[in-house]
Amino acid sequence: MELQVLIVDDSDIVVFLHTEILALSGLSENPLSAINGQMALQMLSENKKNDPYLILLDINMPVMDGWGFLEGLQNQPDLPPVYVVMVTSSIDMRDKQKATKYPHVIGFFEKPLSMEDCKNVRGLKPIKAFFE
Repeated sequence: MELQVLIVDDSDIVVFLHTEILALSGLSENPLSAINGQMALQMLSENKKNDPYLILLDINMPVMDGWGFLEGLQNQPDLPPVYVVMVTSSIDMRDKQKATKYPHVIGFFEKPLSMEDCKNVRGLKPIKAFFE
């Protein structure tokens, strides 16, 4: 079973930067991307292989923001396993605290991800086995 990586962010620049750093860090050679939470939920529901997903999720996006995406995840129990890492420019501690209330969220990082951040993501307990 392969861990699919999905970047959910409405900024083309952030998606490009994260795609490059994910490849350099060995986290993902070819991550998928979605420009909002609604598109990401649709991609997950269309996953025919039922592979697990690591989702790098922004908070502030048009159409459906990160919080709406997390709510949507809770309402679709038939999806494959999903592990969410919040990757946001928000430094508001209330956002970090709010994120902990969602069972899919396994981490919270500031944009943009660094090599060190990617190393830390790889070491997160729920997904660590995919990188050993």
